[in-house]
Amino acid sequence: MEDLGGGIFRIVEQYYREDYRCNMYLVKGKTFDMVIDAGLGLGSLKQFLKYVSRDPVLVLSHAHYDHIGSAHEFERRMIHPAEAAIMAKPTRENTYADLLLVTEDFSKLPWPGYDAAAWVPTEAPADAIRGADILDIGARRFEVLHTPGHSQGSICLWDEKTGILFSADTVYEGELFDQLSCSHIPTYMQTMRRLRALPVKIVYPGHGPVLDGEQYRGIIDAYLTSREMAHANAGTS
Repeated sequence: MEDLGGGIFRIVEQYYREDYRCNMYLVKGKTFDMVIDAGLGLGSLKQFLKYVSRDPVLVLSHAHYDHIGSAHEFERRMIHPAEAAIMAKPTRENTYADLLLVTEDFSKLPWPGYDAAAWVPTEAPADAIRGADILDIGARRFEVLHTPGHSQGSICLWDEKTGILFSADTVYEGELFDQLSCSHIPTYMQTMRRLRALPVKIVYPGHGPVLDGEQYRGIIDAYLTSREMAHANAGTS
């Protein structure tokens, strides 16, 4: 766990490949604390956090395997309704573990004999959280942004007062996944254009390093340019 300042902490499962490992966040509040995403569940996330946060609310950015592993440990959890059915009945297939989770991607096994092919997500039904909903944790106030494209129910959390955005898997430094069966490139492009217009100052992404506003907008611009070029080339081939 890394203290990022301002009551925000980042947690990672350190032996999973760096470009795939999920950034989980603990955000301290006056009314309640919030945890964003739940990793692979290689250990007990709730137990890991017990000395710094007693009963946090879990907000899931989407329902992919690398973000939901410890979700079942939390009494209060939320996800966009487009992916609520996945959390109620998660499988290796609908969370994409069957495509992406392999033992070879661990530099150190979580325990002797660990086999990624045996990983099965635990059912964790979640309450619905929708675009434009407000999460007021006391010290901060976040607007839920429905940001489909990477997946149908992807969300970001936006603190307009501070310019902080938790961007999950929508914007981060590295390969952006838009070719999964749950992805939709034209929708992703619309989402990116909407996010581009926000006066973002600091970005806490679902993977990779923290970004400043300039880096964030550069990633969005590069994505849009690449997809616009691919569309143009497809039209002339």
